[in-house]
Amino acid sequence: MRIGEMLLARGHIDEIQLASALAHQRQSGRRLGHSLVSLGYVTESVFLATLAVQLSVPFVVIGDRMVPPSVWRLLPEKLLRSRRIFPLGIHSKSKRGELLIALSQPDDLAVLDEVAFVTGRTVRPVLAAEADIERALARHLERAPTYN
Repeated sequence: MRIGEMLLARGHIDEIQLASALAHQRQSGRRLGHSLVSLGYVTESVFLATLAVQLSVPFVVIGDRMVPPSVWRLLPEKLLRSRRIFPLGIHSKSKRGELLIALSQPDDLAVLDEVAFVTGRTVRPVLAAEADIERALARHLERAPTYN
């Protein structure tokens, strides 16, 4: 089911709002979620929670959570910043552990493959707001000592 239809079925928007957001999307060239949020029809968290259901991934709010350096240093800073991703933890079902990665587009297989290649770990994506990821990157990387 398409995201607009899911929001409609869940009672978050009505048909007029969906039609308006689709017209706004066509005009702006941006994604439907951006249109729905910018028009004030849904909050970002409602949209992302619904998107997470559609993509079958968890939705997380990173907030002020601090992640140990041993986790976020598994990936080079350049990769974290360029791909706008943030590692949240290691889920240890296996010997090496599964790496939880917050992304605003958790269905981006190229990014997931790149993270798996760099870390040598299985990657489990979770959905997070792009602004939330940016704040986590700033909070963790700005405090990090640099090693030359």
